[in-house]
Amino acid sequence: MTILFSSNRPYKRAENIRALMQGYPGEKVFIQADPWQPNPELWSKRFAIRVTDEFIGRSPGKAVMIGHGIAGGKTYGLDQPRPYHNRERAKLLNYVITTSQDMVPLVAKQSGVPEDRVLPLGMPRTDDYFGKSKGDGRTVLSGKRAYLYAPTFQGKGEGPAQDIDWEYIDGHLQDDEIFAVKPHMITKHLLPRRNFRHIIELSCNDPSKDYLIDCDVLVTDYSSIMFDAHVLQKSVVLFEKRKGYTESRGMYLPYPDGYASRYCRSEDELIHLCRTADGPGVEDILCRELTAGACDGHSVERIVELLESML
Repeated sequence: MTILFSSNRPYKRAENIRALMQGYPGEKVFIQADPWQPNPELWSKRFAIRVTDEFIGRSPGKAVMIGHGIAGGKTYGLDQPRPYHNRERAKLLNYVITTSQDMVPLVAKQSGVPEDRVLPLGMPRTDDYFGKSKGDGRTVLSGKRAYLYAPTFQGKGEGPAQDIDWEYIDGHLQDDEIFAVKPHMITKHLLPRRNFRHIIELSCNDPSKDYLIDCDVLVTDYSSIMFDAHVLQKSVVLFEKRKGYTESRGMYLPYPDGYASRYCRSEDELIHLCRTADGPGVEDILCRELTAGACDGHSVERIVELLESML
């Protein structure tokens, strides 16, 4: 019996789906679910189960949703200011996977799926974080003190890039430091120009995993990538140049103290915190335990066991 794995992202960027497909030994097919070009194959009755990282429009049979990232940051699903999901679509899901027992009520609320069908089995892509150290990602960040900046997508034409003094950051970094900017795949580009000495822009189409492994510090604002960094036990700096997004979008935990030990609003503070960061602080550890307690390197095997039990 064949399982359909789908994502609204291309296979390379569908990191949770890809990790799960690699661990699932049975017959499987991947189809990119483009919301603007519906594919009738997505609703074929020949698939025993559909596994998706996004809310589905319809499905003829069993369905499991994993999600793109670890829950607990920005409001999502039914909790968004203008939700694109609804409770009728939630009825199509047999199970929703989350990353800790503490997140079960939250994910049930945002998805519209009853708590007994929200399973804290972990996030597939995080399995590969365990046993990794700087350099194992084999990226451009391996050889220097590396700061990975990965802000969230805030909306079309919005975001932090225009408020940041990139020249100040570039001019105050040393030759043994590198500031790597990783745009969200929808944002495409963040840097106003490309001839900096110590700042580089990474492709928005590349998965973040290897860069996370090779960085010394993750810099972000509200993105759930901070939870991945916590699983990797990396230092995290929250950099909020312009306030207001948390009030308009909404966050599940108190911001910033509920998410990380280090927070700043200026470029000089940012450079100082990046240079002095030496691992997770108390708030980082508490955030990891709360949001990602089931991310222990065995998520794929637990989810595969679930899928096999559903066949």
